[in-house]
Amino acid sequence: MLKNATTKMPKTVANQQIVEQLNQCREFPAVVRVPMPNVDPLAWLDAQPFSTKFAWSERDDEKMLAGAGVAASVDVQADDEPVAVIGRCRELLNGNKSLRFFGGLSFDGEVADASWQNFGAGRFVAPRFLVENEVLLITVMDRDDITEATLDIERLNFEFETHNWSEDLPAPATTHFAPTQDGWQSTVDEALTLIRSEVLEKIVLARKTTLEFDAPLNPLQITSRIAESTYDCYVFCFQFAEEQAFVGATPERLFRRKDNRLLSEVVAGTRPRGVTSGEDQRLAYELLTSDKDQLEHDIVRKSIRQKLHKFVEHLEVDTHASVLRLAHKQHLCSAVQGELKEGIEEGALLQRLHPTPAVGGYPTENALPEIARLEPFNRGWYAAPIGWIGLDDAEFVVGIRSGVVDGKTLSLYSGAGIVKGSEPAQEWAEVDNKIRDFLDIFE
Repeated sequence: MLKNATTKMPKTVANQQIVEQLNQCREFPAVVRVPMPNVDPLAWLDAQPFSTKFAWSERDDEKMLAGAGVAASVDVQADDEPVAVIGRCRELLNGNKSLRFFGGLSFDGEVADASWQNFGAGRFVAPRFLVENEVLLITVMDRDDITEATLDIERLNFEFETHNWSEDLPAPATTHFAPTQDGWQSTVDEALTLIRSEVLEKIVLARKTTLEFDAPLNPLQITSRIAESTYDCYVFCFQFAEEQAFVGATPERLFRRKDNRLLSEVVAGTRPRGVTSGEDQRLAYELLTSDKDQLEHDIVRKSIRQKLHKFVEHLEVDTHASVLRLAHKQHLCSAVQGELKEGIEEGALLQRLHPTPAVGGYPTENALPEIARLEPFNRGWYAAPIGWIGLDDAEFVVGIRSGVVDGKTLSLYSGAGIVKGSEPAQEWAEVDNKIRDFLDIFE
């Protein structure tokens, strides 16, 4: 998917050229562009000495974006309204259509536990350096920022070696589950009791699988391997401190907004891919005709209609789900598109849409406290909105099929939708299948 290359530009020459361009800027924020032909964005990113790094690729685009350093950031406080957060980002953009903020929010709007200590309630960053389409973009927020940018440029590494990202990753030394399989059985049984009593129609319960290794992991190598082994997914890596990063490959778009055009989707209901073409077709047919999976999907589809109808002039939602085929999984998927009413901002959409019943449950106000009570860990950024904010557009995805790399530890998160007819053992197996994208890249 990604090219391996070695970039060798004399550092002093590069620095002089860039600083000269910075000093010629008259309008801010300003972006200086430096050609970076045949560059592997992740290899470039791995060579940079900054603690803040991120990588991002769209579901329908194999090009990887790589950002390092911080030109501007918006740190989210507990219970900050998404409208205010996005508003602060837009103020800093100050009319510049070339810049974007990248980041995310925590699942419940709160600061998570120690396993998410560097992520807080959310953070959005306009990177100092961004490699995109074989061009290095260098951002300066105002004239006073030129001095700081010059210091960052001095640290920039223009000489880095070719990476062989396909090198073997180690096998985990130990594996732990939270909850254990017995604990999962009792938790799902309790959820089904709530469903039978009509407190809930659906609840999504997640599992944390913690892999311990004998040596520190490289989050960017994991990101590269995940990108190579998956398709039709958004691939991401957010790192705000040394050794700790949030990585994943999610198939689920929360929404894309461009001007007044809105795109969203419903992804709920799962089967594994088949080993043969015949088995694959059989599993897809089983998914399309499953009462349990259709119920789970219909709950999410109904919720999307209910949540968006006040925000749009027209809303089109597929009445029949199709099958979205991924590397190891296939899902029921329904497209959603609409025309937003005048004055509707992305923050209002975030507040309205998150969490969808695909990651929370239904009714939402009943499901969320039960998730907090039943799950033996804090979700942090798992299943939360992550993405980017531009001047007149934005895109957010749901941070599922994801994990936290922390030194020698990889904590994987994935969930299953529990509805009437769910079987605990089958839902445990579904979670196993959902984390296969990660497990398969290790020996």
